[in-house]
Amino acid sequence: MNDASLADSILTELKKRPEIYMIGIAGIPGSGKTTLALAVASRVPGAVVLPMDGYHIPRSRLDAEGLRRRGAAFTFDGDIFRADMEALRKNRSGVFPDFDHAEKDPCADAIHVTQDAPLVIVEGNYLFMRDWHSEHLFDLRVFIDCDLDESVERLTARHERTGVTATAEEGRHRALTSDRMNSEAILADGCRERAHLILRSSRE
Repeated sequence: MNDASLADSILTELKKRPEIYMIGIAGIPGSGKTTLALAVASRVPGAVVLPMDGYHIPRSRLDAEGLRRRGAAFTFDGDIFRADMEALRKNRSGVFPDFDHAEKDPCADAIHVTQDAPLVIVEGNYLFMRDWHSEHLFDLRVFIDCDLDESVERLTARHERTGVTATAEEGRHRALTSDRMNSEAILADGCRERAHLILRSSRE
């Protein structure tokens, strides 16, 4: 499916269940979570997107292995993420972090959700991980299924474009090593099977 078709699938679910407030969009790195979240939000007036990337542990608090594997589940603060999502579900409002790609670190208090927001779309790799104990907080759990080799191609280009790596060769190495390890961990954990809706992402 292309991005528009994927968004249509979620909008169809919203029409069936208008009470849906929190959507979780998960998937392996490079599967298109952010793109899909923004596509859905653009078609629901007042919807807010919350990226899990805001819960990166700051670089100053990571050791050498954490910096090398940044993006792995252990380089995020899953406890604070869960507490924030629980508070959001209870209060339907709050202030949440975003990720500053220029600084390559989270930015506190960057996203405001007010009580008039009809929908919150949370996107990230690890939303449904067993150890995060967060999947029950989402009214609709969406997993984007993506071919592992295709995700490598997408990540290779993205790493170079965003300055994560200096060259395409370095980007591909990162995609084939650290990113692939993260992808395999997500799939092995059963995140896909915990979704209500599984959508297939492709370039076509």
